[in-house]
Amino acid sequence: MRKWKQIGAFTLAAVMTFSGPASTVWAGSPEFSRTAEEWAKLRDNTMEYDELKDLIHEYNVKVQKNQLDINDKKKDDRVTSDEYARYYRDAADTARSSISGDNALNDAQNAVAARKADEQADKNVEDLTVDQLTYDQEEAALVASAQTSMINYFQQKYELENLKDNLELLQSVYQSVLVKQSAGMATQTDVLDALQNIQNTQTSVDKTAATIEQTRQKLCIMLGWKYNDTPDIKDIPQVDMARIDSMNPDSDTETALNNNYTLKVNKRKLQNATADITKDTLKRTISSNEQNIGTDVVKNYQEVLQAKAAYEQAVTEFNLESKNMEAAERKTQVGKMSGLDYRKQKNSLVTKTNGVKTAELTLFQSIQTYTDAVNGLASTGG
Repeated sequence: MRKWKQIGAFTLAAVMTFSGPASTVWAGSPEFSRTAEEWAKLRDNTMEYDELKDLIHEYNVKVQKNQLDINDKKKDDRVTSDEYARYYRDAADTARSSISGDNALNDAQNAVAARKADEQADKNVEDLTVDQLTYDQEEAALVASAQTSMINYFQQKYELENLKDNLELLQSVYQSVLVKQSAGMATQTDVLDALQNIQNTQTSVDKTAATIEQTRQKLCIMLGWKYNDTPDIKDIPQVDMARIDSMNPDSDTETALNNNYTLKVNKRKLQNATADITKDTLKRTISSNEQNIGTDVVKNYQEVLQAKAAYEQAVTEFNLESKNMEAAERKTQVGKMSGLDYRKQKNSLVTKTNGVKTAELTLFQSIQTYTDAVNGLASTGG
């Protein structure tokens, strides 16, 4: 009977949020699970893309909470899914046995109670395996989120570089307008417009800098640092073009179906289901999941190809701008280009340079999204 008394406590615990420190000081795994060198690499004050998965596993508060919960559920005295179902079946039988025909109101209440207990037993399709798969999915999604945030962090930094260079150019333009005004070649409106452009760009610089800081803080909290820590965030690895050549949406879809967390959960629930209506619902859900997974893999593959084409176009534009810059330098040396025009050409080169970097990161992200889909995170639809 003690197990049945625990049901209410389990339900309450399931909806409670975990309140922990902003930065954990312990790892989720025991010390012997990694070598001293592996721990030292994780515990240094650097944030590396290839370490994100391990950092999430060891130091993310949500992952640690889930691990504590699953360990607790594995204890022998925890109520199992089958025991829950049996409890509700027994409750339904008890309610039905209380229908005597002597009191219509009591009989009606007992009939309703029996029906609801049976329904609860029918719906009871979750077990320890479902919980573990759900937690594994949450961890994989957190890793994907951290990867995306780190990629965004560098894309935002390149955007900031562009904005700062634009700001320097606009300041040069402003000074040029002032000179023209003194020579009667520009109006006060021209001066105010140039000044407004500087102010608008400065606002964009400030907003982008704030966004970068927010992204950095988010990464720190996700990975075990405090929000105001300043780990050294290493560059994203270069794109592996060979990875694109190895992609095959047809065979990869089969792998995605085998790995998909949501599909595994629903198939496990189908195994646990006892009511025909629950089984039919889950079968329809599983069929829909499978269709959507295939669609998502193909969509992600097409996005990889589009990102690759965009990257190649960015490289082409950069190469052209590099040649323009070389020509501008030659003209400047012989006095055939003004300082302001040279500055504009330099700004164009900065923009194209960062355009290549940003396009490469977008391609890197698309490859990662495709890989994540194949490894279990493909969208299964609503």
